Amino acid sequence: MDEPPIEIERLTDASVLSATIATLQFAYWRALTGHDTALGYEEFLKNAARSARLPMVLVARRGPMYVGSANLLASEMTIRPALSPWMAQLFVTDSSRGRGVGSALIQAMMNRAFALGFQRVHLFTSGPLPAYYAAQGWKPVEEVEYLGKMRTVMAIDLP
Repeated sequence: MDEPPIEIERLTDASVLSATIATLQFAYWRALTGHDTALGYEEFLKNAARSARLPMVLVARRGPMYVGSANLLASEMTIRPALSPWMAQLFVTDSSRGRGVGSALIQAMMNRAFALGFQRVHLFTSGPLPAYYAAQGWKPVEEVEYLGKMRTVMAIDLP
């Protein structure tokens, strides 16, 4: 049986997914969400859902099932305040990894950033993930220590 197609939409004020996203992502990243608690992160997501521009949260679904999300932020890395915008918290549920959800979210995020008038998007990552993003067209900008760990800052120019 074929999987339903990946559908990506902006998180809206009417969505009931803020709590789900906050719980899953905060359990995975904790302080990297930029918040001290899952409840604080959920409040950020609810505010993003009401935002006309940034921050923006894109949600991926297969049918009614939440399979991932990503944030587009005006600012992400406090030691690089001049860089903007940032793709952050790219998250795919365990059962959906390796099935194109991350790539679809990245493409949708780049399309939204371009529609907002941005010419470049940044992210930071670590471990084996720079290779994943490089395969998606992202280029390394620098290696820097941030939040107690070496991070790779990457960028992608939008068409």
